[in-house]
Amino acid sequence: MPFLPSRRTVFKAGIASVLAMTLHSAPSMAAAKQPVVTLRSGRLRGVRSNGVAVFKRIPYAANPFKPETRFQAPQPVAPWQGVRDASAFGPPPPQPSRDPKAGLFGGADDLTLNIWTPDPQAKDLPVMVWIPGGAFIRADASEAAYDGSRFAADGIVLVTVNYRVGVDGFMAIDGAPANRGLLDQIAALQWVRDNIAAFGGNPENVTLFGQSAGAESVAILLASPRTEGLFKRAILQSPPMQSMQPADAQRLTAAFAKGLGVEPTVAGLAAVPLDKLIDASVALVGVLKDRAVWGRLSLGGTAFLPVIDGDLLDASPIDMLARGPKPNVPVIVGSTDEEARIYMVPGGAIRRITPTDVDLFIGDLNLPARTLDVYKSVARDQSPGEVYTALQSDYTFRMPALRITEMRGGNRMAWHYNFSWRSPGFGGELGAAHFVDVPFAFDALGSAQARTFIGDNPPISLAEAMHSSWAEFAKTGDPGWPAYDLAERATRRFDASSSIAIDPEKATRLIWKDVAL
Repeated sequence: MPFLPSRRTVFKAGIASVLAMTLHSAPSMAAAKQPVVTLRSGRLRGVRSNGVAVFKRIPYAANPFKPETRFQAPQPVAPWQGVRDASAFGPPPPQPSRDPKAGLFGGADDLTLNIWTPDPQAKDLPVMVWIPGGAFIRADASEAAYDGSRFAADGIVLVTVNYRVGVDGFMAIDGAPANRGLLDQIAALQWVRDNIAAFGGNPENVTLFGQSAGAESVAILLASPRTEGLFKRAILQSPPMQSMQPADAQRLTAAFAKGLGVEPTVAGLAAVPLDKLIDASVALVGVLKDRAVWGRLSLGGTAFLPVIDGDLLDASPIDMLARGPKPNVPVIVGSTDEEARIYMVPGGAIRRITPTDVDLFIGDLNLPARTLDVYKSVARDQSPGEVYTALQSDYTFRMPALRITEMRGGNRMAWHYNFSWRSPGFGGELGAAHFVDVPFAFDALGSAQARTFIGDNPPISLAEAMHSSWAEFAKTGDPGWPAYDLAERATRRFDASSSIAIDPEKATRLIWKDVAL
């Protein structure tokens, strides 16, 4: 199947034309470099960068860290006077730094989003809204890997969304609505519906996409009646589909509050300084390691998950999707081949796994007797670390992605992919790990953050193939490979040389077919 033509070739002339028209119509060169838009709340001045207009730190909901708004549903932004500067990224909501020594990252600010557009004066451009991941404890919409310049160069309005995470976003707290981070995302989509035309976008042609916790968020929003009409298509990259029962969520909150010496209430937790709250939230993962107390939650690696609250989530995310909501929303769903290497390789955990660890994992999930033999045949080698990593990859990300695709594939409205390119990062051991696909989807390969994961010489052709598929899906609903069905199970394999595979996960798929995820 032929690939789509090179975006760098096709859009070089197009962007030049857009800029030429802008310069001729604008009163001065300076005005062209500082695009201004008018919203319901006020005016914004952005910047021009890489040939596109960028607007940063746009508030879509009021500051949720004030005493009167803490741990509550998102509230509207108050209008402002004059022209608000939107030339620099703002902080994400408070969260742990990726540097363990740095502690608190982010700040108590309005909830914000960022927008890249080829031309704010355009009309009815397709829109893509990105929900970043981070295990529901981190999410930063301004990370370099999420640079929307290439999508804007393709004629797409690209939006990245900050939302509350950790304690403020997902801990179950007496006196507060559950799943506040998801409520933030819904508020952002409502803001896009009401305002994106000011940036040249079409509010009726929105593709919602995300990776990891962001992809699970997309799945939940896909299943929720609250988002009816807010997006037209969806892309789920490496979606875990874990959630927490109310009783477990309450136990975890009680243990957390007890450790801080406060009551597990809005007033009690709001009294804890943010830096102390963030430090304690990182340590909470260790509480879940007790398998006897927490069962399958001990396998997940995160203390913060969407809670089945009987409101936004009335069942597990996978069960909500199984009901077949929004059947006419096309979806792309997939994963990387070696997801769990992102957790197992950098700190050397893959070398510390024992045969007992593998046996316990298989036993905890009641997997079939043949599981060990099958995974020894598909893992890189038969060592316990490699087998465990392959199992964890499938349990947490790959099988949920496949299960969602199967649910949506009956009406040929789903496309499945595997990202197979092995990164040379971490001494050649990182491989096709979690997150490695993201810089390729955005075609944003040059940042220091991206190069940590993909090395100094990533294949440009892979970025062209994956990014152009995402862009074409946002425009037409067709990414350029056959839709998935249960008879053939066609799967796009993204690699240095991409191809179509037929039922590539068959051996492992059959292991998991009767296992609840």
